[in-house]
Amino acid sequence: MRIGLFADVHGNLPCLEAVWKALSSAGADIFAFAGDAVQYGPFPAECIEFLRDHSVECVQGNCDRAVARGRNDPGDEFVNLHWRKMAVEALAWTRTALSAGHLAWLRALPEEIRYEAGTQRVLITHGLPGNISGSLPGDAAGEVFDMILARSSCSLLMVGHTHENAFHERRSGWIVNPGSVGGGTLPAAGTASIVEIPDRGGPLFSSIRAPFDPSAHKAACRAAGLPDIYGRCAELGRDPRGLKHAFDTGWRQRWTEV
Repeated sequence: MRIGLFADVHGNLPCLEAVWKALSSAGADIFAFAGDAVQYGPFPAECIEFLRDHSVECVQGNCDRAVARGRNDPGDEFVNLHWRKMAVEALAWTRTALSAGHLAWLRALPEEIRYEAGTQRVLITHGLPGNISGSLPGDAAGEVFDMILARSSCSLLMVGHTHENAFHERRSGWIVNPGSVGGGTLPAAGTASIVEIPDRGGPLFSSIRAPFDPSAHKAACRAAGLPDIYGRCAELGRDPRGLKHAFDTGWRQRWTEV
């Protein structure tokens, strides 16, 4: 079984289409989405319809939950109050851009998906198991990841939320985060993973980079009245919560240019 794993679309339809094409070309048998279809991007309805029409196995992200439940905060952490204020405004806009059917679909998404594949007990969730807004620690001691796997009763844990690629291999199992489609993991590109689970033995992992043309995303942000900065985040590789994922000095210089 080859699982095409992706996360954190955040209303970025052009990149979602590019990631889907890349995963399909890589031979994915099934597609799994680790949450946050909406918020920060200008195509929330279109992204929901894409995931639904392509029968993707989806879990609910914290932004999905906030929109579906009518909350006034997405439940994310931000670098400062400026980014939080923009997010609250984007959350209100996102809710108005969705139909009752879209909201019902988001509301009905499960918090986790579990199944067995080969010899692996697989768990897909958005943040941490039991904590939809929890972030997988990036540089914790290995024992922390052992504890997460043990408490989750799984041998293969797939998560999203941080918008950063991560892979941890332990004697007790594996944890993988594919990065993000619309969370600014890379400039003008989304990331995803192929997880191959053989009938016997451990899984194999490969990372996929899917470039896209950000011009339509930027234009749609402007037309919707969303902050222009979200279009720049997708183009130049910055998290819509304010974090910087692109460390190349050239991209950082472009960010500072007016």
